[in-house]
Amino acid sequence: MSGPGASAAGRDTVMSRSGASEPGPGTVIGILGPSGVGKTAVAVELARLCGVRVISCDSMQVYRGFPVLTDQPSAAERDVVRHELIGCAEPLETFSAARYAEAACPLVEADLAEKGRALLVGGTGLYMRAALAPLDARPQADPGLRFELESRAREEGGETLHAELARLDPAAAERIDARNIRRVVRALETVSATGRAWSGRDDLWAPSYRHPTLMIGLTLERTELYRRIEERAVRMIRRGAVDEVRAFREEHGSERTRPGGAGIRSAIGYEEVCLHLEGRLTLEEAAAQIAAATRRYARRQLTWLRKVEGAVIIDIADRSPDDIAEEIAALAASGESTKEPEHA
Repeated sequence: MSGPGASAAGRDTVMSRSGASEPGPGTVIGILGPSGVGKTAVAVELARLCGVRVISCDSMQVYRGFPVLTDQPSAAERDVVRHELIGCAEPLETFSAARYAEAACPLVEADLAEKGRALLVGGTGLYMRAALAPLDARPQADPGLRFELESRAREEGGETLHAELARLDPAAAERIDARNIRRVVRALETVSATGRAWSGRDDLWAPSYRHPTLMIGLTLERTELYRRIEERAVRMIRRGAVDEVRAFREEHGSERTRPGGAGIRSAIGYEEVCLHLEGRLTLEEAAAQIAAATRRYARRQLTWLRKVEGAVIIDIADRSPDDIAEEIAALAASGESTKEPEHA
């Protein structure tokens, strides 16, 4: 990784106590990367360095009551810096990218106005994009068709609908997990409404950001990433994911999936833990299946990351979170990798 260049003309540079350059005014920093790569640890150090909060971009961490299952920042991490959009929705709510944008955009604007910078971190590429750039328009939903597709999902299973999507729009099927029934249904609706493939365009990035933005992609050699994912799955089981799911099922019923795929039931790990509670998987088997599903998701996250134009890719191997955070702060201060809004 090459070092940061000289500071851009007209952009202030602030030095931290450690001597690292902090972002200049008006900079939004977005940190993306696959599950298990260590985004949170880097974000906490960067937020501490810059004196800002962390705005989470994770479609499952928004749900309250599941800090272990959704791998939310630890209490210690949240004591160091404030985190937003963590545990802010009820477990059965539908929390879409549009709703996320409604919540996240004012936070970004407020941080830019008060601090001159904003920091977003997460693995849900669509949520990150919703906070930073306009979403592409999509055809209006057909309630009748949606009801029909959701009924089929309930009666025939999500795999059947996913197979149908694979025939009609292979690229979209490749990007959408078969268990994410809500997105499978939405993709099928789009094909029906437009007569053409949407090809998962909701995972792509608009060409313009709302503010000067530095996008960072954290990566790791795949073997090591997969090892971390497997360790995380075991840790999830040991630290209380089973208790979280058991308590939820006692209150809301034992259904493993839900028509439309809304809410916490679409989270990786939920169905696997349910199968364990029903005596169909051992804890070891559940952990193995969670790890396998997370690996598949991580591959899709890496695909999203490759589509982010101008993102600075940082290999985190053998590096500490504070070292990486200082590199990101210096990059933001230099301005050389910052993408400016098209209207600027």
